[in-house]
Amino acid sequence: MFGQVNRTFFGERLGISAGVRADGNTFTDDGANLLQTISPRLSLSYAFAPDWKANASVGRYYKTPLYTVLGFRDESGSLVNRDQPYLRSDHYVAGLEYVPTPVLRFTLEGFYKRYADYPVSAFNGISLANQGGGFGILGNERVLATGNGEAYGLELFAQQKLKNNLYFTGSYTLFWSRFSNADGQLVASAWDNRHLLSLLAGYKFRGNWELGLKYRFQGGVPYTPLDLEASRLNYATLGAGVPDNSRLNAERLGNFSQMDIRLDKKWNFRRATLDVFIDIQNLLNTVNPAPPNYTFQRTPDGTAFVTTDGQPLRADGGNAIPLLLENTEGSLLPSVGIVVEF
Repeated sequence: MFGQVNRTFFGERLGISAGVRADGNTFTDDGANLLQTISPRLSLSYAFAPDWKANASVGRYYKTPLYTVLGFRDESGSLVNRDQPYLRSDHYVAGLEYVPTPVLRFTLEGFYKRYADYPVSAFNGISLANQGGGFGILGNERVLATGNGEAYGLELFAQQKLKNNLYFTGSYTLFWSRFSNADGQLVASAWDNRHLLSLLAGYKFRGNWELGLKYRFQGGVPYTPLDLEASRLNYATLGAGVPDNSRLNAERLGNFSQMDIRLDKKWNFRRATLDVFIDIQNLLNTVNPAPPNYTFQRTPDGTAFVTTDGQPLRADGGNAIPLLLENTEGSLLPSVGIVVEF
């Protein structure tokens, strides 16, 4: 359930919007109690000059935990995470908006977000926000809603609507993101990129031709280095390296960037539109940084492990030749598509 009220004052120079919302469900143990998820919101906007506005907002938000958390069953088949509460976050935002022309807009905002009741692994005491994606199913385990977190930073945004056949949007965000583990200490989260840059531009030519460019840049994300000794001892059983959780998210990957390009040609008919496009993702073939993979050296045909003594691989990996495989190749993806709109 939700409700919202909007009013303007002082000749519409001051705008106020206030609202409240509550969410519920019948799956989790206490999910049907709407009183536990009452979330008020308030936003203000004041035009202090013809082209300038000051904006501010504060609000509380709730959301259900990950479905992989809610759907996890223990060895007896019980849904042990049905006791999880809604995740809570409080948002505080303030900034300036500058609109010099009807088609051009700039904004600068600062934000702070505070998180509570965030799920922490009952197995290793690590917040789900501090775990990398990997190839596992994040949250498919018993969790405890004991985690907290915060994210804060600045965002600069610019937009030009279509004018003289050209349009573009661009944004840059500088931010920090940290979440607590079972010990209560805040650690850089798995998406603490620090820097996010996104640029999108397009140009419409005659004859319904359109060219679009998209560029993205992200600072390096934190990752947990491997425990080389534990990885050697357990690789034969696990088939993967073992992270050194005493140095949780202590390392960072390199920066990520990608440029995409797309060319469209449209034909307009009486009752339909045909769009044929060519799209190339990662035009510059840049490498997407990833943590190194731990493995043992194999024979050229990949059917067996190479060992130091020529004997079969021992269970403790004592006669193996460890390798760290780095991600050194990019992935350029061209595609051709057809879109028909009726």
